[in-house]
Amino acid sequence: MSSITFKVMATTCAISAITFSHSSIAVQQTNDLLSHELWGLENIIRTAETVPANVSSEQAAATGTCAERPDISGGNYVCNSYTAPGIQDMDINAAEGWNAFVPASGLSQNKVVIALIDTGIDYNHPDLANKVWMNPGEATGTDNNLNGIDDGCEDNIDGDGNGYLNDCHGISVLVPRLNADGSLNAAAGDPIDNEAGHGTNMAGVMAAEGNNASADYHGGIVGVAGLEDNIQVATCQSAKIEDDVLPLVPGVSVPAAKETAIRECLWYFYNLKQAGVNIAVINASGGMSKFINLYGLLFPTVGEDYLLDTPEMYLLADLLEAADIPVVAAAGNNSWSIDQATHQRAYYPASFENSNIISVAASNNQGELWSGSSYGRWSVDLLAPGEDILSTAPTYPIFPLEAADFVVTHGSSQATAYVSGIIAMLKANASTQHLDAFSIKRLLMSSGKKLSAGSTKTVSGALVRLADSNGVGALTCTNQQFTRRQSPQADKMIALPTETLQIQVQSFNCAAPSGADHITVSVSPTGETFNIYDDGLGDDEVAGDGIYSGSWIVPYGAFEYTLSTGYDSVKEAADELIVTAAIIVDNTDETDWTGKWWPSTYRAGYYGTNYRYATENDPEKVFVWSPTTNEAGFYRVYARWPDGPNFATNALFRIHHQNPLDGSVLITEQTADQTQNEGQWMDMGRYWFESGTHTIELSNLNANGTVVADAVLMVPEP
Repeated sequence: MSSITFKVMATTCAISAITFSHSSIAVQQTNDLLSHELWGLENIIRTAETVPANVSSEQAAATGTCAERPDISGGNYVCNSYTAPGIQDMDINAAEGWNAFVPASGLSQNKVVIALIDTGIDYNHPDLANKVWMNPGEATGTDNNLNGIDDGCEDNIDGDGNGYLNDCHGISVLVPRLNADGSLNAAAGDPIDNEAGHGTNMAGVMAAEGNNASADYHGGIVGVAGLEDNIQVATCQSAKIEDDVLPLVPGVSVPAAKETAIRECLWYFYNLKQAGVNIAVINASGGMSKFINLYGLLFPTVGEDYLLDTPEMYLLADLLEAADIPVVAAAGNNSWSIDQATHQRAYYPASFENSNIISVAASNNQGELWSGSSYGRWSVDLLAPGEDILSTAPTYPIFPLEAADFVVTHGSSQATAYVSGIIAMLKANASTQHLDAFSIKRLLMSSGKKLSAGSTKTVSGALVRLADSNGVGALTCTNQQFTRRQSPQADKMIALPTETLQIQVQSFNCAAPSGADHITVSVSPTGETFNIYDDGLGDDEVAGDGIYSGSWIVPYGAFEYTLSTGYDSVKEAADELIVTAAIIVDNTDETDWTGKWWPSTYRAGYYGTNYRYATENDPEKVFVWSPTTNEAGFYRVYARWPDGPNFATNALFRIHHQNPLDGSVLITEQTADQTQNEGQWMDMGRYWFESGTHTIELSNLNANGTVVADAVLMVPEP
């Protein structure tokens, strides 16, 4: 599972005088004791009535929400530390969403179900007991022995015939489904949470029951979908605290799920959907990458059993997409990009590219990316609250706590649970219950609150919103146009002439595709334009899905082109893709040298991260670049350097090339004045190169100053 942090020690918070404010929308309050500590749902102005017992009215405006587990006594509570007050309106607008929500008809007969793949759930927790799914195929609706349990959940009969005994609330795949004698194992039908407590934590964020304070209970918290009786949580227990996830780091145990366990859970929920259960969304707070961030270092230590990038998982992802089940997946807690360009860091299932998978990063109450959250401009769809999140914990002891009903945690897991709760609301809402998985994804991405912190860290650049004013918000979305390039997944790239680039742009308005006939792409410096389409023809796979596709063949004639796909609604500026139609080798790439070539960044205008230089020329010092060509042909060679007054005016380049007639090796020498032309690509001539690896040298032989080795570039010419 995605890791979480239990905050049980007092901490020091930076306090500022920022207060919370809201629009004039009338919000719905709940009577839950801890509701004012749920900043992710709704930021509120601290008053004497809405702060814990140990906060004075004078401190109220300078106090954020609880930064650790609250201590509850009767109808009051205290916290030993608090977050800094949050920046205005950095929440999901839950209260506005509850007001905007209109229940769809028929829900009492066909409950909306959130499918939770996690460590299980404490289905006896007073904030969750009424929100836990009751399997209609197992329940009988009677309790003849008056023990508070439906008789169908303890009759030792597989009532729905699905191979799991008494799976009233879900299943556990941590135990065998069958006993040694072939009979059904009752423990496999009991997903009670284990010592990790993670699943109970997620369930509280999604759906903890609201307005349930009574003479016997303080009411606790409220979840995103906690005020809607017809939204429930079904659980597949797949994870527990494991000590073999990081085999090269002894003594470290983390909550995790094996790949086989997650697959069994996915099959369970898929089969429930096929059997008619209204599975609205699968919440996948867990995940795994091949490498992890351990103390700021890249560790290739993940056990093979926990890796999710398998053929079987790819097939299941496709199956869930075909079944139209949204899957909300955590981006992970590694504090790095999970984009596929950094494949070792790709985090599954969030990195699967299926249209039904919604990947989520975590934000904090300042509207910034939480410091522990992973992210990805091309692979993480949106942001949701994930730092200092108060939620439910099992009512029995969990690691590392003796006992806890509620805890404060961090993680992209918590952010994922917020989004799953919102999707459940959408599937229970009259005007949005019909939306398919991709439409829901489009809606959430286009209707969120734009955050500058998200524009380069997520696809949508947005904080998810349940409802809002001015057409923003999932339940209130009107005329929210989203347009952004999705492929190639880079803003700068190298592609040689005759290569074909596939161009894709997402464009939609709220849940629907934008409907435009085409998108025009312009090319500089050629002045060329071409159109990409959402018509299901040629390069476009699916007509009318809001993804416009086309292709462009890199021409000869320039070594840099700029493609513009039009307006990027996230950047609020023109989208530009810079294509270098050349082979570039920096001094840090495929290079070698003899003698001392010192690295430096002192002079400006160098390419990449630095340059190297050599001084005295006795004996001769030679720097070697080794570019590789895939095809034989003529190439124009360029070199660049930063300039300086003490640099050589006669730096000697030797270009090893071939005779196009017989392939014999030729060496051409060129001298360069390195006191001039800082940071420019300087033409060193046109040469024939066979396919393969070649040599370009720079020598300080007879040089009259310091010689600088920076980068070389080769541009194919017809």
